Amino acid sequence: MAGGKVLIIDDNKTILEMFEIGLEKNGYEVVIAVDGTLGMKMFQDEQPDIVIVDIAMPGVDGYQVIEEIREADEAADGHTPVVVLTAHQQNAMRDYAKELGVDRYLTKPITIGDFIKELNSLLED
Repeated sequence: MAGGKVLIIDDNKTILEMFEIGLEKNGYEVVIAVDGTLGMKMFQDEQPDIVIVDIAMPGVDGYQVIEEIREADEAADGHTPVVVLTAHQQNAMRDYAKELGVDRYLTKPITIGDFIKELNSLLED
């Protein structure tokens, strides 16, 4: 199911712009949020097919966003795929994200081509 609606939550505007352009060129509809608080609101308002979230953000971090998404999924008896896209490669961070129910944990830097392959694979599952 390539071409779904993707919500990207990251406080790095360069990352947001780069992935927004790359995803749109590959047929995805993209919604962006520059922080966790806005990301949680956009998740409720936009009902994306998949969420891409950074972990380290000021205020509401990626872990809190993931927790809220999973709570909303449970209430709606659904499952929104969540991909962590972060520079943090520590096993403890990866393990905690997995405990929260993320579907993929990807580390920066990553090419847009490899990123698209991961999204396509996840949406086809």
